[in-house]
Amino acid sequence: MPDNKYNPAYDNKIYQKYSKKTIENKIKNKESFCKEFGLNFDKKIPVLCITYPLTDKNNLSMIQDIMSGILEQNVEIILTGIGTAKYQKYFTDLSEKHNTKISILGSSEEEKKKIYSASDAIIIPAINKECMEEAKMAMKYGVVPIIPQQDFVEDYNPSLEKGNAFIHIKDSPWSLFANIIRVTESFRFPYDWKNIQISAMGME
Repeated sequence: MPDNKYNPAYDNKIYQKYSKKTIENKIKNKESFCKEFGLNFDKKIPVLCITYPLTDKNNLSMIQDIMSGILEQNVEIILTGIGTAKYQKYFTDLSEKHNTKISILGSSEEEKKKIYSASDAIIIPAINKECMEEAKMAMKYGVVPIIPQQDFVEDYNPSLEKGNAFIHIKDSPWSLFANIIRVTESFRFPYDWKNIQISAMGME
């Protein structure tokens, strides 16, 4: 039997259920999340998420290196606020300064499911069990990973209209940033983005 605990088609913890066949309903989760947590809602703006602990082990310094550039883009960010004190303070200070672009939640199962349902892409800076589990979980909810190469992802190729992820070079902040830009550019084409989401949901 399928495991429906983390399946947006059966998830009572999210705002609106959806599946690969009804992926257009995912946007309702983003709208409801933004309304509940004070972010600006715009269907043309991608929401990026970080749902693993904010630690050096998870390569948060790489995200920190490029955060000023990320915040210059037309994106919003949701993250869970657990982790080491230096990163907690860093992101708390950022969220206070950019309170309509950054939202910090807890890390309960219910909160993480809401984040998955509202997000368009997940930033994965490290190759470890914690980050890989989050990438796979988010993909079940149609969240597209920005991730180093792994056997369960395929870099999106716009010419072939194929792929379920945006692949960056391991430990390269600039490659990560370049692929965040690729996400923002691809997100401008709703039909193409929908197909990337569906491919992510079908990764199993």
